[in-house]
Amino acid sequence: MALRCLNLVKNISRNKTIISFVRHNSFNITEKEPTSATKTFKTENNVTYLEDPDTFGTISKIPIIKDKVIEDEGDIQEENFQSSRPLKSQQLTIKQYSDIIKQYVQNKRIKEALDVLEVRMLKEDRVKPENYIYNILIGACAEVGYTKRAFKLYNDMKKRALKPTGDTYTCLFEACMNSPWKENGLKYARNLRNLMIEKGIEPNLTNYNVMIKAFGRCGDLPMAFKIVDEMISKKIKIRVHTFNHLLHACITDKESGLRHALIVWRKMLTLREKPNIYSFNLILKCVKECNLGCKEDIQELINIIQATIPQANNKSNKPLHIDSSKEKPSKDEIKLLSPSSDIKLQNTYDQSANELLSIPLNEEQDNTRQTKENSITLRFVTQNTPSITNQSVPNLLSQTLQLEQVYGLQEVNTVQDKFAIVGGQDDFLEQMTFYSVKPDIKIFTQMLEVIENNIEAENKVLCTIKSMKLLPDIEFYNMLIKKRCLRLHYDNAFAVKEIIEKESKRRNRLPNKKHRLKVNIMTYGILAMACKTKEDGEKLLNEMKEKQLKVNIQILGTLLRHGTANFKFGYILYVMDIVKQENLKPNDIFMKHIELFNEKCEVIVKKYKQKQNNSVFVSAYNGFSKSYSKWLTEVNIEDTLKIEDPWKQFQEPHPETVQRETFKIDEPKKFYKRNRKFVPLIVKVN
Repeated sequence: MALRCLNLVKNISRNKTIISFVRHNSFNITEKEPTSATKTFKTENNVTYLEDPDTFGTISKIPIIKDKVIEDEGDIQEENFQSSRPLKSQQLTIKQYSDIIKQYVQNKRIKEALDVLEVRMLKEDRVKPENYIYNILIGACAEVGYTKRAFKLYNDMKKRALKPTGDTYTCLFEACMNSPWKENGLKYARNLRNLMIEKGIEPNLTNYNVMIKAFGRCGDLPMAFKIVDEMISKKIKIRVHTFNHLLHACITDKESGLRHALIVWRKMLTLREKPNIYSFNLILKCVKECNLGCKEDIQELINIIQATIPQANNKSNKPLHIDSSKEKPSKDEIKLLSPSSDIKLQNTYDQSANELLSIPLNEEQDNTRQTKENSITLRFVTQNTPSITNQSVPNLLSQTLQLEQVYGLQEVNTVQDKFAIVGGQDDFLEQMTFYSVKPDIKIFTQMLEVIENNIEAENKVLCTIKSMKLLPDIEFYNMLIKKRCLRLHYDNAFAVKEIIEKESKRRNRLPNKKHRLKVNIMTYGILAMACKTKEDGEKLLNEMKEKQLKVNIQILGTLLRHGTANFKFGYILYVMDIVKQENLKPNDIFMKHIELFNEKCEVIVKKYKQKQNNSVFVSAYNGFSKSYSKWLTEVNIEDTLKIEDPWKQFQEPHPETVQRETFKIDEPKKFYKRNRKFVPLIVKVN
């Protein structure tokens, strides 16, 4: 054994090798490098590992599959939010954002205006909005009747801890008022009013006025009068604007709206409030659209007026303008106002007897109600002339009423009779002059619908306009054309169009562009009522193309009605082809005319077939029937007759127009703050 060890030492010294012991009692013999002058140290980089030094034992040799880390979506959103933080220079002021929104609102771009708040301010620029921004958007939605979105903005406003102002509630009630569904708008209005009462929010005068208008337009007229009573109980002075809103609310009651309107008018005079131009305008509209009411309403009206007569007689204040030179009516004369006074019963309609009651001193009304059971209409009759068109008929709008010559009442059958009771053209204008109210062209536009239906009365209105140096607008001429078309004076209607053309050439030389006159789509829509033949219809449509006006389905429906009324198959097929060429969607009225015409033709054809007579009408109808069936498949009536959501247009971006777009948003200028260093002033001494 000792010998073996000696031999091993000899071999090692002879071969100059080193022994390197390794793990598991194994060793490797490597050549020993020649020693150098500089000594080298072993590091981790110089060591060669046969196995992974981080593993321990044999169990670690089993491969381990590491699961992927599941990231939270909220963490990702927060990371993106922090990484995409906008610069301060990118953000605008609230005033600048509001200017951009107003530009969209002025051009009816509701979707784009809402995106300024929801996308640009909140997501891109990350600017905290104020209640002023929400008020602008709520008002924009209210103007177009987008009630649902207006209240959604109101809820978002409260979630952001923004306090609603009086303007906010005003816009919300306007949204209820302009809702396309009155029941839905009334529901929102009631809930909003109850919310204000629960939270103890005190409405201001503007809130009260818009509440009266909202409840009145939605059909809840008693609530409108209840709100006025609440204002009186809180000692809020009722001004003429509140009375105008009440008059506007009375128009919604078609059965007895005129009765309510005259009560409001007499109450306004009692409180010495001076009517303005809007008051007279609303009275004309109420005379045109509303009736007086049932028998019970008239009896209640008489009782109300009789209770106010002694107070009216005792007052002699200057604002009420009581004429002291004329004797006041005696008690015997006042008894004429009772139901037991001289009353005439006239039956002008079959199976309807309208009871004629006299109207009291302060609140007398007239009505053009057509034959219905338990309905009454009124008009004054003088001793000398029983005709209502006589100028001695008392004016119910006047502060002083002359009842000495009135001995009874006669029923009112037409709108012209109602207008005569409230003064007629001359007395109505005198009342406006008495209250220092200058008539505008809108007054005469509405007056055209209530004056006598003849050309003499129309010429009288034109002379009055000329004497007052007023310039008629296109709406006035459109109403004049419509009035002449309704009484089948088509030549006179086209004569008005020639007047428009001459007046337009004259006004083009005026410096003010607002006074210029130009026909619009409504003008051609009314002129379509006078196109009885196919040639007239073609001439009208060609003229619209020259004026660069696009025809709509309403104009084509008016032309179709002339064709169906006169059984002109060529005229009807021509209109149907225009609908297909212009890619228009037929509405319910358009389809109703065609279907009724088709049913009438089928009945006539059956009669001809029973007589075994093949006339020209049968052959013409057969050609029309084939074209009609083909037209129905090409137009795709099922899709066109679907009920469209009126709010859908505000949920989509504004469609691009074929013509050149004149609308452009003016982006506000961005101002940057410059860092200015303080430079001390150095005084140079020479």
